[in-house]
Amino acid sequence: MKKIKKFLLTIAITMIFSVSAFAASGFEFLFQLAGGAGVVIPNKEAKDLGIKGSLSADADVSAQIGYMFQVKEGFGISVLGELGYSFDVYSMGYGDTSVTSVGGTYSAKEGLDIGLFYHSFKLGLLPKFNIGFGGRHGLAIGIGGGVKIPLAGNMSTTSTIAVNGVTSDAGIKTEDKITLSRQDINDFFSPSVIGYMKVTFDYYLFFTDNIAMNFGLYLGRDFAPKQKDTKIGGDAFDIGLQLGFRFGPKA
Repeated sequence: MKKIKKFLLTIAITMIFSVSAFAASGFEFLFQLAGGAGVVIPNKEAKDLGIKGSLSADADVSAQIGYMFQVKEGFGISVLGELGYSFDVYSMGYGDTSVTSVGGTYSAKEGLDIGLFYHSFKLGLLPKFNIGFGGRHGLAIGIGGGVKIPLAGNMSTTSTIAVNGVTSDAGIKTEDKITLSRQDINDFFSPSVIGYMKVTFDYYLFFTDNIAMNFGLYLGRDFAPKQKDTKIGGDAFDIGLQLGFRFGPKA
């Protein structure tokens, strides 16, 4: 989290000094949907237990609100706050949790699957560099980050023990699912928020001088919570698409 705070502070200070001499161009507002998938990167404590990262996924509905400062014709800098709802999935584990049945006997290998699902409030800072191509077309490149505050979620675990040719499947596989409240997340995980950083690439198609549709791509890194007792956790790297509407001046 210290890295996230330092990163955002550096961006904010840079943007303040950079735009102080620019003529204000106008208020900017974006509403968009985004979603993507990626991989979980286990931390050292997880790797020491043989746990490997699996899939991650995220989806969000967000608004970006701020101001675009015109630097020169065809180029502007936006300073945007970002807030919205985010749904995130992280999965990791080891071995194989499947159970096979042949001729009335059961076999399995030792395995563990862990799944974490969070419903979060998202709050961040996303400065953008806007490039106008003339007419109806524009491009924006954003670099920013912030925090996702999980308000609720679920944790699921599936584990199997190693057996070969037993006549009953009782006790071979154990499945648990726990519903997490905000207080549970505070009690079980540290930190209890998800830090994130991302780079965005948006193409704007303008219908008028101030209204456009945006089609975009993002690359994101999540710094997910770790279990307090075991210190087990994993970050995530995602790539995804975003689609939305923008109200604000052209660069």
